[in-house]
Amino acid sequence: MSDDEGVPAVKKSRIFYGSLAEKERERLHKGESSVGRTAVRAGIDAGNINVGFGESFDIEEHISERQAEVLAEFERRKRARQINVSTDDSEVKAGLRALGEPITLFGEGPAERRERLRNVLSIVGTDALKKTKKEEEKSKASSEEYQKTWYHEGPTTLKIARLWIAQYSLPRYVCSSCFQELRFSSSIVKQISLEL
Repeated sequence: MSDDEGVPAVKKSRIFYGSLAEKERERLHKGESSVGRTAVRAGIDAGNINVGFGESFDIEEHISERQAEVLAEFERRKRARQINVSTDDSEVKAGLRALGEPITLFGEGPAERRERLRNVLSIVGTDALKKTKKEEEKSKASSEEYQKTWYHEGPTTLKIARLWIAQYSLPRYVCSSCFQELRFSSSIVKQISLEL
């Protein structure tokens, strides 16, 4: 076995010296026109190259609209970075709840929740959260007022009925409490007599 068998044969490229003018003259004698024009014509005929029929598209307007959208997105992201969001997870959840967003998405941790609240606030605006907090405080204040004890003067018939109930039930309460004391004292006497 020799060393030449393991080495692949190298393919040598052919180098041509001289001008290609002679090849071009031969092609023109055969009646072929310019290679570029025939190739473009063949591409158009095949439907691979689309050529407009006098239609124009204003690229400047399209680009300016896209640029405006991109700039607006950059501004929104900049506002999002500047918004301060609480690190307390319960406050973040309350903020999301106040804005009508889901509290937790699947697989979402506290950091992602904070980031989502920050993004929502950058879109809606921080005033929306403040407004919802003010509305909640107003509703809490009104519910606290509703829960407060309040007094008003009742009619005289109500006063008469309450006096009758008191006159009826108080003597019976006194008798029942005396009876319970007697029962308690008699049970103590029984225990003492059993111990002796």
